[in-house]
Amino acid sequence: MTARPALWCAIAVFMLLLPMTAAGKVLRVVGDDNYPPYLFLGSDGKPRGYVVDEWKLWEKKTGVHVELVATDWADAQQRLQSGQADVIDMIFRTPEREALYDFTEPFATVHVGVYVDAGITGIDGPDALSGFNVGVERGDACVDRLHRAGVDSLHEYPGYADIIGAAQRLDIRIFCMDELPAAYYLYRLQGDTRFVKAFDFYTDEFRRGVRKGDTKTLALVEHGMAMITPAEREALKRKWMGRSLDFAPYMRLAGYALLVAIGLGVALLLWGLSLRRAVERRTRDLEHLAHHDALTGLPNRRMLQFRLDQLTGQANASPLALLAVDLDNFKRVNESLGHAAGDLLLQGAAKRLGDAVPEHDLIAHLGGDEFVVLLASNVTAMSVSATAGRIQRALSEPYPLDGSEVVVGASIGVSLCPVDGRDGATLLRNADAALDRAKRSGAGDCRFYNRSLTDQASSWLQLGVKLRRAIQDGAFELHYQPQIDLRSGRVVAAEALLRWPDGEPDWMPEHFIPYAEETGLIEPIGEWVLEHAVRQLAQWRADGLPSFRMAVNLSPRQAVDAQLPLFLVRVLADTGLSPELLELQIAESGLMEHGAATASLLQSLRRLGVGLSIDDFGTGYSSLAYLRRLPVEAIKLAPSFLAGLPEDSGSRAIVAAVIGMAHSLDMRVIAGAVERAEQAECLDELGCDVVQGHLYAHAMPADEFLDWYRAHPVCAVPSAADMPLQGA
Repeated sequence: MTARPALWCAIAVFMLLLPMTAAGKVLRVVGDDNYPPYLFLGSDGKPRGYVVDEWKLWEKKTGVHVELVATDWADAQQRLQSGQADVIDMIFRTPEREALYDFTEPFATVHVGVYVDAGITGIDGPDALSGFNVGVERGDACVDRLHRAGVDSLHEYPGYADIIGAAQRLDIRIFCMDELPAAYYLYRLQGDTRFVKAFDFYTDEFRRGVRKGDTKTLALVEHGMAMITPAEREALKRKWMGRSLDFAPYMRLAGYALLVAIGLGVALLLWGLSLRRAVERRTRDLEHLAHHDALTGLPNRRMLQFRLDQLTGQANASPLALLAVDLDNFKRVNESLGHAAGDLLLQGAAKRLGDAVPEHDLIAHLGGDEFVVLLASNVTAMSVSATAGRIQRALSEPYPLDGSEVVVGASIGVSLCPVDGRDGATLLRNADAALDRAKRSGAGDCRFYNRSLTDQASSWLQLGVKLRRAIQDGAFELHYQPQIDLRSGRVVAAEALLRWPDGEPDWMPEHFIPYAEETGLIEPIGEWVLEHAVRQLAQWRADGLPSFRMAVNLSPRQAVDAQLPLFLVRVLADTGLSPELLELQIAESGLMEHGAATASLLQSLRRLGVGLSIDDFGTGYSSLAYLRRLPVEAIKLAPSFLAGLPEDSGSRAIVAAVIGMAHSLDMRVIAGAVERAEQAECLDELGCDVVQGHLYAHAMPADEFLDWYRAHPVCAVPSAADMPLQGA
């Protein structure tokens, strides 16, 4: 190895001083503890590998004692920078590291690749990693390289084994790793069938590093390594790599007589390596083609069957849904525009499927115009119907082909596991049967293999179409139900309740709101409700009504929407309504489901001055302990709490306890769904603050509410013998 002139000067000085300084000197070396075959921990927890034996030889040659510490890569760099180590082994020289370290000459070439789950296609370079979470080793050169390539979504792990473990758990599905340890850990941890190398990221050279400016240690390291003979290095490589990598000794022994033969050998070796790489590349290509469709790049039937067998073969298999999707009128496109246009349409449909179903487990192309979508999380009849609706809308958008726009639809057949089958073959067969029924019933239909579920799905899909039209046409309206203070009998709030006058008779809010929540339509609906309720209260105040609050329900999706405070600021500013006159009701079930995200949003809303209450309290395994940490002012009892009042002593005791605990936390208690005078009298005795229900008034359109309010400025608690006060 040829050293730089300055380095040779340092070596010469060191050799003059060596007899005086070697005795008692210790060289502290650190390296990565999970980089086989160079350096890794054995079953006894001690360092093993090529580097360990190499430093033992170095120690023998120089007489300087070496303390080798194998640790995780980030810690190794920290030890060197903090002075706890003198040398770091197996390090790449990068622009970022040159400011911190001085480096030896290179001693090994290393290839680095990006590895992906076999079910992911289209990853052919750093640009394709955008939007993916990439696993890396903390402190690895991969981190800097990926950042320079514009990839910022990185998940750092202490070591390579941790990366492979996370990939097997599907915490990550893409990772960057050096080729040698990747091959070792994928084979050892049985991940080599699940992950493939998507592309070679870069090639670099191993060096040894010292702290910037420590030329004496650098010279010592280089001098000692130069004393190790080629034969000794060859023995180390045979021991740890299993093959000879250095032909120099043979070339020197052969002399000039063998130069021609060695030249031919080198040429043959290069040709063999080139052939080997070509074979490996071709093998990877063939393996990819064996499991993926050449036209769309999607997994094929074999890959789908393999994934289905994996999921259905688990002891506690979760519910699955298989959606067989067939493009309507695809044959006409082929006949009229040609097969090239048909291929472009299929490629466009494949991309739209991935965009429409981001939560899919796998999307496969089975040939022709037939696709299959596999869902393995949050599988319910309603969620699958919502997904089918998104697929049909996405695939029915016009396709630009051959200078014109082509419109095709999609028919869908659905089978569910375990309802319609417990193995992949049965699920595929039943999904095809359902698809056949859907196509026979007319283009654009969706059928479940289970006929009763098909009826439900048809109803839900029809509901989705009409909901979107209702949002566009402004077909919703708000009704208002008063909330009355039990002590004074005065109205303290009005709850805004969504109504759909033009909807089907059985499409009540409790039916269409969950579907809107599932499909994401609840967000525009929720914004409409909030804005109209605030504007209505501002109008009533302008008409001379006294101040009372407007109570509006938030959906679980709205309760985690970070843009909600900004939306409210705009609406309140536009109407001039004071924030404390708006009270937002968050269902307890949504609060328990989203936890920290909802709590953070509530803090932001409270800082605006908006009032907050927990709706349907008692339905989410309630604990008043968590209420202490939330900025809520009131809880609204679930109707089930009132069902037994006043006759059932158990119900009475529970309501009394909840009221007492809420008051101890300075919270108001609201009782909804009060139907009978006996219930109101009992709630008054127990100390409830506010009541609401048909006993006083049903929910009314804005004009009727205004008339009712003017006719009932004070509402006394009716006795059991009184007639309930009802709205006109």
